Amino acid sequence: MPFDFKLILPETAVPIFEEALEETAGAVLTRLMEKGKYSGQWELQAIFETEPDKAVLKSLISEAATSAKIPLPKLNLKKMPDINWLEASYQGFPPIEVRDFYIYGSHISNPLPENKITLQIDAATAFGTGEHQTTHGCLEALSDLTRIPKTVLDVGCGSGILGMAFAKKYHKSVDAVDIDSESVRVAIENARKNNLEKQMTIWQSDGYAMIKKKYDLIFCNILAKPLIDMAPNLAEHLTPYGHAVLSGFLIGQEKWVRKAHEKEGLKFLKSYRINGWSTLVMIKDNT
Repeated sequence: MPFDFKLILPETAVPIFEEALEETAGAVLTRLMEKGKYSGQWELQAIFETEPDKAVLKSLISEAATSAKIPLPKLNLKKMPDINWLEASYQGFPPIEVRDFYIYGSHISNPLPENKITLQIDAATAFGTGEHQTTHGCLEALSDLTRIPKTVLDVGCGSGILGMAFAKKYHKSVDAVDIDSESVRVAIENARKNNLEKQMTIWQSDGYAMIKKKYDLIFCNILAKPLIDMAPNLAEHLTPYGHAVLSGFLIGQEKWVRKAHEKEGLKFLKSYRINGWSTLVMIKDNT
């Protein structure tokens, strides 16, 4: 029996609560409230496949609220209908079009557009079906590349969507890693479904721990704090004048992510801002 709860949060608190709950919840979904009483605030929904430990949840929420410097939100854990909630949550989603790309689930029966790069990605226990603003921003950045890199790495690959999008658009090989074994399994399966298994090499790694070479392009769509913490590792694994596409953070956190990478010798090129979320494109400046 699945369970969930929802919280209304200010923008600055969203990434803190996401990070606090990511290891416990099966999925953490966020959206900007644009109308009504909570307009301008963010709704966070945490979904669990089975009933979670309430004491653990209360502790996580309390620590997140203290870190975010907000009043302690009320925890209202509820049972959800006994269905495959993850699959059902995406059944109602239409295909997603982002520039060159058309991303669809297996439930879509309409003919695929011939003028788009198509990717089939179903609901699964890994982040990245194209609907989130951070994934959208990364796909925008990918579409705007002016120099095609020879070597590409996706750190925190989730479903594998970014690596697959690059591989299918430019017909090149991509390496992808994730700390979560389930995400690695899902990404490998998605590569197979999209006939990209020969172009994608996917394995488990805690950040850059299991990465031995340098890359011309690195995607990293995670959260602000780990992005900042891993900035030295990213710079170390970029080739001279290599590009980094960074996302997973709110516009209010952009300056901190940018500053951490500029400290490591990267130069800001462009930002994509979508509904409160940011994606940065930076280059390793060897001048």
